Amino acid sequence: MPDNNSTYAYVHLGLLTVATLVCLFSSGIATFTEPEKLLPTELRDWRNLDEEDYDAAWDELLPLFKKHGYQLWKRGPGLQSHSGGHLPCDNFLFLTPDKTKNISIVRWPHFINFNGLSHAARSINAKRDAILRLVASGGQGGTHLRIMRRLSSPPDILMSNNHILPFIDEISYQDIVVLSFPKLISSLQECLDTARDNSVEDILYMVAQTFEGAAYLHRKLIGHRDLFLNNIMVEWMPASLRERRINRPRVYIIDFETAVDFSDDSAESERLCKEHPFAGIVDIDTYGRPVAPELSGEIQPYCPFKLDMWQLGSDLNDYVQTGLKEVDEFWTTLVSPIPDSRVTAADALTFLHEYLLRTSPSELHRPLPEQVSVTQ
Repeated sequence: MPDNNSTYAYVHLGLLTVATLVCLFSSGIATFTEPEKLLPTELRDWRNLDEEDYDAAWDELLPLFKKHGYQLWKRGPGLQSHSGGHLPCDNFLFLTPDKTKNISIVRWPHFINFNGLSHAARSINAKRDAILRLVASGGQGGTHLRIMRRLSSPPDILMSNNHILPFIDEISYQDIVVLSFPKLISSLQECLDTARDNSVEDILYMVAQTFEGAAYLHRKLIGHRDLFLNNIMVEWMPASLRERRINRPRVYIIDFETAVDFSDDSAESERLCKEHPFAGIVDIDTYGRPVAPELSGEIQPYCPFKLDMWQLGSDLNDYVQTGLKEVDEFWTTLVSPIPDSRVTAADALTFLHEYLLRTSPSELHRPLPEQVSVTQ
C-alpha cells in the first residue's frame, strides 16, 4: 500500500499534466478538431454546392485553416471581402497609381467565387491574401495535384518562362487537399475591355507571355485543356493609354483542373486523349465554352497540345481583333479544323515576338478597334 508521500507525488504529477495540456490548448498549439458534419465527397459535389451548403462546408474546415494560419474572408451577397487593410508586398499582387478609374484599388479587397471549390482567405502567418482552392477529394484530382506540385517546385518554379501561378501552401485533411494560391485581381480576358485603356501593344505582349507559358507546359508534356483567356491572370493592368507605363505585368496561367501530363519516355503516339476535358466534372450538355472540332467526337483520339492552341485561338479571334492584318490572320491559323495544321505554342511565340520587334511601338499605342473583320 503506497504511503502518503507517494500518493502526494502522483496527485502532484497529475495536476502538472492537466495544467500542461490546458496551456497547450490555450496557446493554440492544438486547436484543430475534426469536422462534425459530413463534407462533400467528390469534387463535382464541392463544385456544385449551393450558397447554404457552401457556407456550411467551408465553415466545417475553419479549425483546419486556423491551424495553418488562415482566416476566411467575410461572405456577402455575391462576393467575399476583407477590410483588414493593406499587407506587405507578396510579389504577385500590385496596385497601380492611376488617379482615376483605378480598378486595382476597387477590386483588391473583393473576391467572387464562381463555384464551391474556392474561398478567399488571409494568411496571418505569411501576411498575404490568398485563394484557397480545393483540388483533391474522394480520390479525384490526383493529376491536378501532381502537376501543381511539380510546376511549383524547383527547378520548374525557378524558370522565367514558366508562367504558372504557383501554390504557396498545401493543406490536407484525410483525402481532401486544399492549395493556397496568391490572390490576383484581373484576367487577360478583362484587359480586353476598351474601357480599361490597355493599348494594342499592352495586349500583344501579354499574349506573347501566354504563348511562352503554353510552350513551357508543352515542352514538359503537360496539356492544359482549358486554356481560355479568363484562365490567364495578370499582375496588374498596364493601361498605358491612360498613364505612362515603363514596366510590363507578368501573366500567370491558372486552373489546371482538366490538365493532363505524360511521362518523358512516352511515345508521341501515346500523348493523346479520348475524353472531353470536363467529362465527369460538369454536364457536357451545358458546357459553356467554345467547342473544338476534336471534342465533337469526330477526331479521336486528340492531341491536348493542339487543343490548347485552338482554345487560345478561339478567344483571340473573338476578342483580340487588332486591326493589324498580319496578326489577325495569324489568329485564324490557331483554330484550323485540322489539328495538325495548327501552329505550336513555340511557333506562335516566335511569330509574335518577331512581329513586335519589327513594328514601331507608336503604331501599337492605340486601343483595340471595337469591331474589325480579318478580311478587310
